Amino acid sequence: MSMSRASLDEEVYLRSLTGYVVAGRLLKGFERVLIITLPDRICSSLSAAISSSLLAHSGYKGSLARILMYEDDRAKLVEKVRAALAEFKPDAVFIVFGGEERMSKVAEKAKTTVEALQEAGFSGALAIHVRTWLATKQLGNIVAEQRLASYLSSLREIRVFTADLQQKKFVFHKVKVENSAVKPQPYDEASLIDEHVELLKKSLPPPEQ
Repeated sequence: MSMSRASLDEEVYLRSLTGYVVAGRLLKGFERVLIITLPDRICSSLSAAISSSLLAHSGYKGSLARILMYEDDRAKLVEKVRAALAEFKPDAVFIVFGGEERMSKVAEKAKTTVEALQEAGFSGALAIHVRTWLATKQLGNIVAEQRLASYLSSLREIRVFTADLQQKKFVFHKVKVENSAVKPQPYDEASLIDEHVELLKKSLPPPEQ
């Protein structure tokens, strides 16, 4: 686990707070969300919180969300993504990486996931977790490859959320990719309760080693 000042208990609880806010704002308007996440405790906690929060916001009904665990084997990952897209038919994919991995690893795995989505033929909306956004240097390590920049620019929509802890809020952005330039534009924000802000301050991205 990272060198966060928060305990594992606090880290997991923090994800319940974040999942509720993110599901109601970042994922608003999507009918089916495929959540691709890492098979660790914190990412799994956030993915479950997002899924249950989608039910809270949209009603207790099926086919709102599916969770797909990242595979280190690239061929298996592409196969799993392709199968999930064919079976579930999501209009949005949410990449939820970053709770326990070093940022460099998060960046690598995010890039591999985008490659898998491209190979599987996904063309819908893409949502990105703030730690994935930071780890990839605002998608810089992905759009550095022209084929991936072109792919991201072809998607129906890209959304990301960031945190402004001074103002006690999450800010939600729609992202345009044009000629390998990444241009986020705010479209919504959500005020955070004090408890949420304090836990976010204690929970730091994994350090590089």
